Amino acid sequence: MKHVFIVNPMAGKQKALEMTHFIVKKFDDPIIVTTEYEGHARELAKEYAGKDTAIYSLGGDGTFNEVVNGVVESEYNMNTLVADVPCGSGNDFIKVMTDEKDPYKLLESYKRGKTKMVDVGSINGRFFVNIASIGFDAEIVLGARKYKKLPLVSGELAYLISVFATLIKLKGYKVKVSIDGEEINIYDILFIIMANGNYYGGGMKAAPHAVMDDGLLDFYLVNKVKRRQVPFLLPKFMKGRHDELKVVRHYKGKKIFIDSDKPLPMNIDGEIMLSNHVEVDVKASVLQLLLPQI
Repeated sequence: MKHVFIVNPMAGKQKALEMTHFIVKKFDDPIIVTTEYEGHARELAKEYAGKDTAIYSLGGDGTFNEVVNGVVESEYNMNTLVADVPCGSGNDFIKVMTDEKDPYKLLESYKRGKTKMVDVGSINGRFFVNIASIGFDAEIVLGARKYKKLPLVSGELAYLISVFATLIKLKGYKVKVSIDGEEINIYDILFIIMANGNYYGGGMKAAPHAVMDDGLLDFYLVNKVKRRQVPFLLPKFMKGRHDELKVVRHYKGKKIFIDSDKPLPMNIDGEIMLSNHVEVDVKASVLQLLLPQI
């Protein structure tokens, strides 16, 4: 088995880079490559994907998203094992599989690990393995990326700061939605979640019913609310109890189309893009994950 480690040297204030000494001690002839620019992890993953190969992503959720995209785009996507070694600030995807947060323990556990074939989502041609979303929460993620660069500010704290900053300029998005060919009423929405995994936003259990290998995505449509209601809405999402709210509609499906008269901010596993038209579908059983065995 060939072991390839794609390291984001800036992740977690160089936490990922510090792990390279540990890797050399624990693995025979590891291949260690560092990213040099945005999108580089995607290129490296596509280059190194192959039979009897395990690719480890050492970085945040954004780095892991790039690795997933590179592997899924390669001809060896069914043969390449992919592992998430969380060294970033939010580290949400790993929460789907384990409560363990220590990247050293996780990396060690992958040597004993089992594998699982999982689905990925596709949003406007870009793949995501965890959660994509549009609207208010994408604005929050955009702000959190700025605040987490501050000294002593963790990923969760950066997210909370951004929540309150975004509340000041709260706005809704008028959209038309279609799920699996069925048109949904035009919404003045706060945000929409498209989920393959369960957690995002520094630990929010946004999609408690999502399953990564069921061939479906979970869609949550959240109506616009008054500013004073948001502080009561978000704790429900933190605990995964938002199904009980009248402003939330939950669907399971394979495709969703969203159209807006103005550009929508899209959050794709922590990365932000803008588009008036959003097309999301599921690609079933296309990625082979290494599972931690703690």
